[in-house]
Amino acid sequence: MTSRSFRTILLLYLAGLAVYGLLAGPRLVARPAHEHIALAEALLHGQLAIDPSLAVLDLSEFGGRFFIPYPPAPAALFLPAVAVFGHTVYHGVLHVLLAAAILPAFYLALRRFTSETAHSERERLWLVALLAFGTPVAALAANSNVYYTGQIAAVFFACLYLAAAWRGRQPVWAGLALGAAYLSRSAVILAFPIVLAEIWRARPPRSAEAFWTSRSGALLRFAMGLGAMLALSGLYNWLRFGNPLELGYGYLGWRTDPEIVRWGLFSYTYLERNLHAALTSLPVLLPAFPFVTFNPEGLSLLITTPVLVMLPFLRGWTRTAWAALLSSGLIFLTALLYANTGFAQYGYRYAADFLPFLILAMALAGLRVVAWPIKTLILFGVMVSLWGAAHAGWYPFTAALDQRIKLHTLLRYR
Repeated sequence: MTSRSFRTILLLYLAGLAVYGLLAGPRLVARPAHEHIALAEALLHGQLAIDPSLAVLDLSEFGGRFFIPYPPAPAALFLPAVAVFGHTVYHGVLHVLLAAAILPAFYLALRRFTSETAHSERERLWLVALLAFGTPVAALAANSNVYYTGQIAAVFFACLYLAAAWRGRQPVWAGLALGAAYLSRSAVILAFPIVLAEIWRARPPRSAEAFWTSRSGALLRFAMGLGAMLALSGLYNWLRFGNPLELGYGYLGWRTDPEIVRWGLFSYTYLERNLHAALTSLPVLLPAFPFVTFNPEGLSLLITTPVLVMLPFLRGWTRTAWAALLSSGLIFLTALLYANTGFAQYGYRYAADFLPFLILAMALAGLRVVAWPIKTLILFGVMVSLWGAAHAGWYPFTAALDQRIKLHTLLRYR
């Protein structure tokens, strides 16, 4: 890595810290109970069950003990800080420190993949800004609740996975990074086609020098890295619930919700409302100040990230671009069939799970950030996303504003 590249990576991280820190505002130093912090403290004491007084959202009760159903990677990342400062650590600060790392990680991935295209350094920076500030990632970065922290960790590890997957050069690290993303947000594991495409593209079928440099060797090394993380996940679940495949959702309090009892966590029944939240949900217009606000069920990706409208017009699809698009589609499909839209949210937060792959797919398929129409789409998305990131963390709204939203929103699911 050249000194110029290192300087760019450092400046991107500092830019992420500055923007996300400003967006977080007072939330940066808030210290309400936080599930990932509670799990980190439990791990430091050699336990997996947590003190329920240190958590405010979903807990799984099993055998008289309480567990966090969400993947443990964020808690593992926070272990050093919790070891020093205890459970009263400013988790908003930890969250922003992690979120800012998305910028240099995605830049590194883009720098590798676009080294074989005509993209300039300036275009890479535009694409980094698109992911970091022009998508629902911005709103996730500004608020450190348990759901958002898990998604931010998944985006970070997804970017590391992309960087390691390039040309199949670091298959073990690609497997470990994808496994870490899975231990942050389970659906992200469906991005495996990218590394398979890269190994197939760049690795020889056979190697006269060593098995490990061939396609089969690279695939095996990737499987070893990913398998190690999956084994760790299975052990974690078995120690908690006696079943390596039980994540804890079956022991949540809301498992008795009539809708979930009838249809389960995933069903075609949920498709219509999730499509609405992701693609057609519009801002809420109010008759009084502030005149416009967002629907906490979701806001269309075509409004928060309008450059996505260019997807059907791209014509330079390569094998890796198709693999990245397939990965995005698989992850998106799991969200569309899920029982929750992402409520409460600004934008469509589940898109953060696949947007690093979708933006890469579009770049490899020919999206160029040269003409001002494309730049205008990105800038519009940045303005919309940053406005929402600065305001969306204050849900639930004041009683008066909440009532206005209910009165003037025609499509409501709650």
